[in-house]
Formats: sequence, C-alpha cells, structure tokens
Amino acid sequence: MGKDNIGILIVESDADDRNQLAAAIEANLLISFIEYAENTDDALLKIIETSPDIVFFEYPLVGNMGSGIIKFIQMKLQGTNIVFVSETINYAVDAIRYEIYDYLLKPVTKTGLKIILEKALQRKQVNFELRINEIIEQKQDDKRLRLNTAKGFLIISPEEIIYCKSDGSYTELHLTNKSMELTYLSLLKIEEILVPLNFFRISRSILVNRNYIRKMHRTNCVFVLSANGIEYELKGSKTQVKIFSKTEIE
Repeated sequence: MGKDNIGILIVESDADDRNQLAAAIEANLLISFIEYAENTDDALLKIIETSPDIVFFEYPLVGNMGSGIIKFIQMKLQGTNIVFVSETINYAVDAIRYEIYDYLLKPVTKTGLKIILEKALQRKQVNFELRINEIIEQKQDDKRLRLNTAKGFLIISPEEIIYCKSDGSYTELHLTNKSMELTYLSLLKIEEILVPLNFFRISRSILVNRNYIRKMHRTNCVFVLSANGIEYELKGSKTQVKIFSKTEIE
C-alpha cells in the first residue's frame, strides 16, 4: 500500500449500512482496499492483519472489546484515523472524549466522506515524508566505524577519537574515555577514512580530530588538544602547521 492511496476497515453490524458505506467509499479512486468486520472482536484481527489507514466504527460500538479497541489503535497504530458512524448526533460527546474528531451520520454522504478520505491521505503523505526524513537523518548521523583490533574489533564513532598515532604498520587510537586501542590498519588507511570526518594529519605519524584542537603554537609546531579536562600536546611538522593555518583562515 503506497503513500498515495489508503486502506479502509468498516466495522458495522448492519449489512445494509455496511454496503451503503462501502458503495460510497468505492467511488473514490484513493482507495487501495476495503475490509469488513461485524464487531470490534473481528475488527481487531483485521486491524492487526492489514493496518488500515482509516477505521469506520458504527457507534455505539458492538462487540466484547468495546472501547478497548479504540485505545489499542491510538496506542499501536497512531497513523490510523478513526471515524465514528452513527444514526444520531447525540454520541458526538463520546467521540470527543475518545479524542476522535471525525463523525458521520447515517446514511453517509459522499461529500462528508470525501473530506475524511482526503484528510487521511494528506496525513499519510505527511507521515511518509517525516519517516523518510527520519531515515535520512539516522543515516547521516550513523557514522560509526568498525575497526579490527588486537582483541577483536571495535565499533566506534569518530567523535570518540581524539587522535591517532602510527605504530609501525598499526595505529594507536587515543579515545575520549582515556583508553587506547591498537588497530591493524595503518595510519594511511585510517587517514583515508577519517579526513572526510574532520580529521587532520599534523605530522607523518599523527592524525588529530579537529574538534579537540584548542591551541597551536607556530614557533615549536605544537598542537594542544583538549578532551574531558585533559590536554594533549602533540608535535606537528612545519609544513602541516602552515597548511592547517591556511585552512583555518579560509
């Protein structure tokens, strides 16, 4: 079921009323499916199976579940719209008490139905866009790395790395939790991974997280990093000091 059409469940014990409502709904091109239930007990299974976008309940409710099914939908299927269909306006207060604001009188007219269907479709499309944006944001935020270490492997976020130091063909990872992990990757490989994530190589043997740089002394080429109240003084090269100074000015 796509974002541009909607699924319907009609919960109605009277066959004539059920058929009349279904006929009015079927005239709308937005509909992907219509399911039927005669009472709230049967409706629960249909809801679990199909996750409809709209549930039309005859009111007063028929079935042992009673108002429990309303609470179930509101808690578990927050994207599902609930509509009360009644022979009288007298139950409108009940609808408001359940925080249900769509109320139709029998026989249902196409005009009233059209408004509800269009509103449900708009709500579904908005929810769809919000969900897409959430997924995109999660993907953007999830930059954790999986690095092989002497003990196995390490899953870590770049923000947890203060600096990296070459140790032969291995690399030391100095972390914000004051620990050090040794990875089998060379500093060159680590650099390829981390430079796009705001890291900078200050010398042939040291790669630092720019977010933790607090000072740089041009005279002796020392970078001062600070994390969790601890300062780290790391020696850089003259060439990298010049490059860093230029990039910071730009």
